[in-house]
Amino acid sequence: MEWTTIFEAAGWMLFSFVKFIVMPSTAIASGLPPWWVFVYSAGGAVLGLVAMQPVVRSLFGWRTRVRRRKGKLAFTPNRRRIVRVKQNFGLLGIAFLGGLVGVPVGALLAFKYFENRSDTLPVMVLAYAAWSALLTTLSALALI
Repeated sequence: MEWTTIFEAAGWMLFSFVKFIVMPSTAIASGLPPWWVFVYSAGGAVLGLVAMQPVVRSLFGWRTRVRRRKGKLAFTPNRRRIVRVKQNFGLLGIAFLGGLVGVPVGALLAFKYFENRSDTLPVMVLAYAAWSALLTTLSALALI
């Protein structure tokens, strides 16, 4: 395998992590075969999820310590809204919405509110794989 192929794959995966919803159509339009588009899209999302898990944990741990030290309120109106969304939709709702809002935001919400559940990462991985398959299929059919 050549270095250019590795760098190309890494670039598509990074693009998938940053702009998940537009990556498949962009990759199909650039001439990549649909199978590789799916692999790069799902792979970038999965690598992003795995990388975000410890970052989210440490970020919210730090934020909690700072808020306690300053004597800030634990529940603000915005936090109440987010908790209401969490209670209404649950992990599956966040996983479904994750494809629309992107990998970083989906990972942030999932790992913040469902970090203690053992099925959080597998559910998010399956959701992003399903989104990748759907977006790749729609993008490939749009070109035909």
